[in-house]
Amino acid sequence: MSYGASAGPNLLPFSSQLGRYRILEPLGQGATAVVYRAQDLTGRQVAFKVLNPAAASQPHMRSCFQLEYQTLARLRHPGILQVYEAGEANGRPFIAMELVEGGTLEEFLMRAKSIGEVAAIDIARQVAEALNYLHESGKIHRDVKISNVLLGPSGRAVLFDFGTVYDTYNPADHAPGIYGTPAFLAPEQIRSKGEPDKRSDLYSLGIVLYLMVTGRRPFYGSREEVLDAHLAQTPPPPSAWGWVSPELEQIILRALAKKPEDRFESGDEFAMALRGVDVVTEQPKPRLATRLRAWLEDTVRQE
Repeated sequence: MSYGASAGPNLLPFSSQLGRYRILEPLGQGATAVVYRAQDLTGRQVAFKVLNPAAASQPHMRSCFQLEYQTLARLRHPGILQVYEAGEANGRPFIAMELVEGGTLEEFLMRAKSIGEVAAIDIARQVAEALNYLHESGKIHRDVKISNVLLGPSGRAVLFDFGTVYDTYNPADHAPGIYGTPAFLAPEQIRSKGEPDKRSDLYSLGIVLYLMVTGRRPFYGSREEVLDAHLAQTPPPPSAWGWVSPELEQIILRALAKKPEDRFESGDEFAMALRGVDVVTEQPKPRLATRLRAWLEDTVRQE
């Protein structure tokens, strides 16, 4: 399983001790932190996120790390990763979190490419419900993407990595700028004007759903090309890449509307739409001889 990119530098040695936690193995590494499988003194295994030395030396990064813990500590939802405690040992800030055995949605899609409409709808619905809870708590994730969704063995989808979360109750705590990942950014996030909108997270979820159904994103290119596409280009309909149930396609395209007011108003509305989708199996095309005979019969009737 993994909580981020593959492991690399800044790793703690196996069986090293950090506070009351013993490091067992690395699970993943991002730009600022490494996540390990660790075990506390009671024998409980946790996901153990540790800031790397460079990030730990920056007050802003330490502040963001602390904000992530404070945010998650107040949330209790099956679709949001639970945290246990935060602290510092040997000069390294850490967060001990729930260990979800499985892998990220990104890892799964790297193997499966696309996962079918029924599974995609179920995962997107769970994330939409988690986002609805998050938004009602006054928080906006700002970085919803396939590498920030964990899939448990029972089919549970769990949203994690709240390092860019925006607290609508304390907007003064946040520096202006573009937060998130270009491939999943809503147009208003790119413009970076005004307060972040909860419907930006729903746009990002629309990209996730598009990718799950089609096996590809709507926009490709350089960073600037992708950002420009989010701002100005109409996304190709998912059915451009293969069969998609018409009702599901309309839900995806609504989620990807350029204007927030044209999208779903809430995660709950998004989830309700997904619960009601009529999944239509593609009908096999008739054989060429059958199609030709039908065409000839129709031509004769018209004469």
